[in-house]
Amino acid sequence: MWNMMCDVMPTISEDSISQRGSQFSGEDANFEQLMVSMLDERDKLMDSLRETQERLGETELKLQDTEKERDSLQRQIAANLPQEFATLTKELNAAREQLLEREEEISELKAERNNTRLLLEHLECLVSRHERSLRMTVVKRQAAAQSGVSSEVEVLKALKSLFEHHKALDEKVRERLRVALERNSSLEEELAATKEELQQYKQANVPATVEIPKENGQVDVGDQVISTNNKPSSKPRLANGGMEPDSETAARITDLQMALEQQTGEISTWQRRVAEMQNRVAELEENLSKAQKDLLKAQDTNSKLQRDLRENVAQKEDQEERIATLEKRYLNAQRESTSLHDLNEKLEQELQHKEAQIKLHEEKIAAIQEKLELSEQKLAQYSKLPEIEEQLKQRMEALTQVRPQAQERHGSAEDRIQRLEANLDEKNAELIRLNQRLKMNEEHNSRLSSTVDKLLSESNERLQEHLKERMHALQEKNSLTQDLEKTRKMLEELDSQKSEIMKELAKSRLEIDNVKRQMLQQEIAYNIQQTDALTRSLSPNAVDPSTFSRSASHSSFDSHSLPRRAAKSRTPIDEEPKLPFASRSMSEQEWEKLQQAHVLANVQQAFDEQLDAINNEIRLIQEEKQNTEARAEELESRVGSMEHVNLLTRGRSMERQSPPVSGRSTPKSHHSPQRDYLQKYHTLPLEPMSSELTADEMSLADGTNGGGASPLTARHLRLERVAQALAHSQEELRRYIFVIFRSLLPG
Repeated sequence: MWNMMCDVMPTISEDSISQRGSQFSGEDANFEQLMVSMLDERDKLMDSLRETQERLGETELKLQDTEKERDSLQRQIAANLPQEFATLTKELNAAREQLLEREEEISELKAERNNTRLLLEHLECLVSRHERSLRMTVVKRQAAAQSGVSSEVEVLKALKSLFEHHKALDEKVRERLRVALERNSSLEEELAATKEELQQYKQANVPATVEIPKENGQVDVGDQVISTNNKPSSKPRLANGGMEPDSETAARITDLQMALEQQTGEISTWQRRVAEMQNRVAELEENLSKAQKDLLKAQDTNSKLQRDLRENVAQKEDQEERIATLEKRYLNAQRESTSLHDLNEKLEQELQHKEAQIKLHEEKIAAIQEKLELSEQKLAQYSKLPEIEEQLKQRMEALTQVRPQAQERHGSAEDRIQRLEANLDEKNAELIRLNQRLKMNEEHNSRLSSTVDKLLSESNERLQEHLKERMHALQEKNSLTQDLEKTRKMLEELDSQKSEIMKELAKSRLEIDNVKRQMLQQEIAYNIQQTDALTRSLSPNAVDPSTFSRSASHSSFDSHSLPRRAAKSRTPIDEEPKLPFASRSMSEQEWEKLQQAHVLANVQQAFDEQLDAINNEIRLIQEEKQNTEARAEELESRVGSMEHVNLLTRGRSMERQSPPVSGRSTPKSHHSPQRDYLQKYHTLPLEPMSSELTADEMSLADGTNGGGASPLTARHLRLERVAQALAHSQEELRRYIFVIFRSLLPG
């Protein structure tokens, strides 16, 4: 406000005090006027604010009323609209969506067409420049290295495929336009049919709205309404008067009034529907006009595309003509260059011949000059002698006669040299011109080669990308096939190993059975020998014939069971250590076979552990194999325990059969440490041992036998050596298994 007041207030002049006083009085008056005008404006603004607020309230009320009317009308429309209009609206919406999709497709096709047109123009220009050179280079490369079609041919093939793709796109666009036109024509026909139906509907409903039905003496609606308004006054009259026809007419009038009200309501609803239908028809006509406009646009774009096609075809033809002319020019230039090269070579050869002739002439002249100098020297030497002078005179005369001929020859040679120099200058000028032309041709060829190299590099890059993708796919496929083959081979190897291991297990079981049988026979023979030795050592003098016959029978049985038994004449001390060695040497092979079987079983377990991570299906096979191995071990342990029990029972029966000769009882054979060793180590291999005992052991055995003790001390020493050998063999077996596992592990 203060700024406005300052703007309105006049400027103050600083001339004198009186002027200042008058100005201050005028300013006060102006200020009062301004305040009054501002207050008036404020009042006016407040009045206008009130009016606008009142108008706003009225408009809000009107808005609420119109919204209510709109909701009611929408409800009536939703209740009274037939299904055909709903289907028509759905079809119209679908047609709009299809038109939008077609417009988007047309825009995309336009963009694609523009891009392809630009690419085609560029490619056609490049091809028109370099097609013949490309073909020539292709022919040369194929002639030089017959390794298949080069990248230039692939570029040409790619260009042909581009042209074919361009034609296919044109055909697709035409087909789409044809389909769109057919769709638009069908929509227009449907719209025309709907318009005709609406016109028929209007013609059927307009007379009902205009001509109101009249009954009972051509009475209008207004008269009927008046009569209905006046009926209540007439009804009591009819009732009081007792006139029956008046009551009938009144009932008819009421029925007619009800029918009229219904008809008027129906007419109003139909009028509303007709108005809505007219609005819908207007919307449909607008949509039709839009569709027609879109059709016209599509036709224009189609015509433009056809023009572009024609222009492209014309440009293509022009470029082909240019290519042909350029090829002809290029061939002519190549021919000229080859002819110039040939001329240049001929001129160079002629120059070389002329230079060689000039050198020969110069050499001849130099030789003649040397001869002249020598002759002058000789003349100087012999000038004193008259004879020599006469001879010299004669020679000089001869030389004077020869000199003009030599001078003439020299002059002719100089003329020839000048002519040759002139020819050389001309040839040099021609050579310079040829070099310039060659440089121009080389520059042109370099430009052509650069453009061709660009094309080739682009095509090679594309081909290399395609090849990389193909090679990557092939590598993946090959890796997968290799993995499959490896897994198949591993499965086959596992199956073969499983079959081999099963065969070896069967063989080892058979061998174990044989070894056990042999061990049983050897135990029986050894027990018989031990009882014989004990009886002989206890009663050396008194030998019963029954014991002798028994020993003979036992010896015969032992010789039958063991063919490596020594002769009967040997002492029992010599026989005792050799029999277990023989049994040990026979059983070592069997123990080695069992060791191999155990190593193979361990190797099988290692293979199974490695293959558990590869394939889950092999676990079932491994579990079955482990179960079978466990069962086999259990069976072996059971068979070993049963055999040991049989051995014990047989030893006891043999002890019972041999009667005591002296007062001492025979030692129990089933408590021998060898049997404990056999029971304990019946699954482990034995190493070969020496068949002879040491002298100390033999002396100990002799001492024990001479002292009357049992002969089991030598056996005890021998069993200690066997235990040491077993410990050593276990260490070697562990080393052997470790080496096998290292060789079997991958990597």
